[in-house]
Amino acid sequence: MQRITRDKITYVLDRRLPPVARVQPGETFVVETEDSRGGRTRTPETTTPEFLLAMKKQGYYGNPVTGPIYIEGAEPGDTLAVHIRDQECDNLGYQGYWPSLFHLEDFFDKPSTVLREIRDGKVIFDDEIQIPVRPCIGTIGTTPPLEAVLSGGMGRHGGNLDTEEVCAGSTIYLPVYVDGALLGLGDCHAIQSDGEINEVEMRSVITLSCDVMKGRSPVMSWPRIETSELLVTVALASPLEEALRLALRDMILWMEELTGMSKHDAYLLVGLVGHARPGQAQVSLFSMRCQMPKAFLPKRRS
Repeated sequence: MQRITRDKITYVLDRRLPPVARVQPGETFVVETEDSRGGRTRTPETTTPEFLLAMKKQGYYGNPVTGPIYIEGAEPGDTLAVHIRDQECDNLGYQGYWPSLFHLEDFFDKPSTVLREIRDGKVIFDDEIQIPVRPCIGTIGTTPPLEAVLSGGMGRHGGNLDTEEVCAGSTIYLPVYVDGALLGLGDCHAIQSDGEINEVEMRSVITLSCDVMKGRSPVMSWPRIETSELLVTVALASPLEEALRLALRDMILWMEELTGMSKHDAYLLVGLVGHARPGQAQVSLFSMRCQMPKAFLPKRRS
């Protein structure tokens, strides 16, 4: 089985970058990811406020992704279905914040990073509190057609979605803009809150496969996720409520496309059994997702 190691990372999604690997549709492969700070803060010595301030002053790029990965047969106008088969947590992660995050400067006068042990499927908060992991891929996307974008950026190609449904057992649908799609993924979390109020950043090992869906849904505007129980649409915008409107619109269109129900009925149904939940609300652009339980979808109407 092909294994793409975490030394093959990039901080930018750019069609001019040579691919680090090539995979066939349906091929199962393994991707190692680096943490969101490129492994810079994994020891007590590198988590002090002094180190963090010096690191920020020097400047660094966050959210590196492993890639770009060339998917054979993917062409502009296609849809890439990324099936996440398994995700392994590292045994060490970190939680961090800058006082300006969520405008908490009156609470905190220095940045903080706390190392977290991950053991036996749990994040060890302290001797009393141990929290079951919910690992997810924070950043995943294809390469845009023209501009080069930071891997930590976000848009219709995907990117820093920070959506916990991008996890083992799920499929994320992404647009293909360039030959080979040039997929990148990283910024994995052992667990995170809605809105990414905070999270445990970590390295990870992910097993996945990709299918190329020829052509694209005429109504697919943003990345879509399918779990065993949910349809999930994700949209990005600023302010946050605009991202919600866009995610809702895409969900109504997806329901209409799948079932043949009217936009009217789709809107009313998702309003009864669906949910709107923030993904990443730390920094603009913000991500919002709309969830629709598949159990309530009607059979295909003519």
